[in-house]
Amino acid sequence: MKKTTIFKFLAACAVLSSEASYAQMSLLSNFSANYGNGTSAGEIAGFDKVSKNLFVTSSSSAAYQINIFDLSNPSSSVGVGAIDFSLSFGSKANMSALSSVAINSAKGFGVASLIPTANTTTLGKVGFFNLSTGTSLGTIDVGYHPDSVSFSPDGSKLIVVNEGEFNASSATNAPGSISVIDVSGINSGNLANLVSLTPVTKDFSSGNLASGVSLSGIRNSNVAAIGTSGTFIASVPDFTQAANQNPNAIEPEYASVIGDKVYVSLQDNNAVGEYDLTQNLWTKITNLGTITQTIDASDTGSTISITQTVKGMPMPDTVATYSKNGKTYVVTANEGDARVDDRDISRFGDIAGSDSMNTILDSNYPTSNTGVRADAQLGRLNVSRIDGDTDGNGKIDEIRMIGTRSFTIWEVTGAGLQQVYDSGSYFETYIRDNDASGWVDGRSDDKGPEPEGLTLGEIDGKTFAFIGMERNNGIFMFDITDPNAPSFFGYTRTSDGSNTPLRPEGMSFISAADSPNGQNLLIVGYEGDGTTASERIGVYSVVPEPQTYVLIGIGAAFLLWRVRRRA
Repeated sequence: MKKTTIFKFLAACAVLSSEASYAQMSLLSNFSANYGNGTSAGEIAGFDKVSKNLFVTSSSSAAYQINIFDLSNPSSSVGVGAIDFSLSFGSKANMSALSSVAINSAKGFGVASLIPTANTTTLGKVGFFNLSTGTSLGTIDVGYHPDSVSFSPDGSKLIVVNEGEFNASSATNAPGSISVIDVSGINSGNLANLVSLTPVTKDFSSGNLASGVSLSGIRNSNVAAIGTSGTFIASVPDFTQAANQNPNAIEPEYASVIGDKVYVSLQDNNAVGEYDLTQNLWTKITNLGTITQTIDASDTGSTISITQTVKGMPMPDTVATYSKNGKTYVVTANEGDARVDDRDISRFGDIAGSDSMNTILDSNYPTSNTGVRADAQLGRLNVSRIDGDTDGNGKIDEIRMIGTRSFTIWEVTGAGLQQVYDSGSYFETYIRDNDASGWVDGRSDDKGPEPEGLTLGEIDGKTFAFIGMERNNGIFMFDITDPNAPSFFGYTRTSDGSNTPLRPEGMSFISAADSPNGQNLLIVGYEGDGTTASERIGVYSVVPEPQTYVLIGIGAAFLLWRVRRRA
C-alpha cells in the first residue's frame, strides 16, 4: 500500500470519526464558592491566566467581596483570600449587591460591579483590585444599578452595563445605560491611576441615539405608575406611541464586544442594542419580536408533554459574539424576564381576581378555563399582560410567553439583527429523552429549563457555544461554526448529593493555551438556590470523545502493520 494512500485513509478516518463523535465535558472539580464571610457566592467567576487564580463574586449582608481560589490545579482548588468591598457606599447597610467580576490579566487588575441599596437614586460603582496582591485599588462611580462588567478583546476598554433596574417600591425610575472606561493607558506599574479614570456613560435618551434610532415599538414593562407593587398592569399599551416610550424603562443586562461595536441585551425590553465605541452612540436597537415554539406548558402533569405551540419573546440575558466569513453574529440565551414584581405577567388561565386575564384578552379566547385556556393546555402558562395586541384595539390577540426556552443566532445586518438559527424545542426534548431525572416539571408553567448562562470557545478551529440551564442545572454544548446549521455536541449535569451545584449562571471558557493544566476548561459559576451548599464552582475539561482517538489509533496501527508485512 502506498504512503499517499495511507495518509488519505488516516485523514478520512479522522474526519469521519470526528463527525460522528461528541465532546466530553468532564468534571474536574466541584467546590464551594464561599470563603470566610463571603457567602451567597458563585454567580460570576473570572480567571487570571497569570496567577492561575479564580476570582468569584460573593454577595451577602455579611460581606460583599471577591473570593479568591488557587486554580493552579483545576482538580483541587483552594481558597486563598478575599477582597472586601462592603463599605463602598459608606456602610454595609447601604450596599445591595456585588453583581459581577471581570479580569484583565494583561494589565494586572480586575473589576467588580457594586450596587447600592438605593439603586434608583444613588449611582452604582465599579471596584478595582490588584490581581497579584489581591487587594482593593478603590472605586469610581458609573451608572445606576451596574449589573455586569466585561473587557473588550484587546483589554483597552472596560464595559459596564448599568441595568437601571425597575424598583416598584421607589418613586424614581433610574435610567439604564452603558459606561465605557478607557484603560488603554493602564499597566501593572500604574494601577493607582484607575480611580482617576472618567467613564463615558450613555443612557437611551434621544441625544445618545444615532440618527434614525428610536424607542418606537420597544417593549416597556414600566408603563404602569412607579410604586404600584401589588397592582397588576391592567391595560395593553401601544409601544409606538410617544407616551409609552420612556428612556428610563430600558434595562440593559449584558454586553459582548466585537470590533468597535458593543452588543447589549435589553432583556426586559425584548431587544438588543448596538453601541458604537467610536461614536459613543447607540447606533441600532433591534426589537427581537417573537419565535414560535412547541413546549410543555403545564406544571401539573404526571408526564412530560411537549405539545403546546405558543409564541415567545426571546428576552435574552447573556449574549456573545463571533465572526464567520466576514460576517458578525450575536448569540443569545433566551431566558425571558418579567418585571421584578411580576405585575406584567399572569397565568393565561386566570379568570378571577386582580390578575385575571379576561379584561385584557380579545374575544377570540374563551372567558373560562376551557379550550386553549384549560390547565392541560396553556392555562397554567405565565404570559405577558402587555404584549400581543396585533390590531391596536387594546386587547391581546396572540399571547406571548416570557423567553423561548432556546438559544438563537442572529446575523448583524444594516437593518439590525436577523435570525439565522434557533434551537427550538431541543433543550426540553433532549432532557426528556436523555435526562428525565433532570426534568423540572414545576417550571413548565414559567420558563422551562431556563437557558441563561452562555459563553463561546474555540477548539481546533471550531466555535462552540456552551449554554447553561438555570432550572435544570444542565450544560449544553453546540458546534456553531456554521451559524446557519449548529449541531449538538454534548451535555452534562452534575449531581453530587448534598454538594450538588444548582443554577448555573456565569460561564467562561479557558483555552488550553491559557489553562493551568493544558486542557480546554469550562468554568461554571452556580448561584445556588439559597442554600450555601449549592453555591459552587464547577470546573470541566472539554475534550473530544476518547473513541475518536481510539478509532484513529486503531486505523493507523492496522495500516502500519500492513505496510511492514509487505516490506
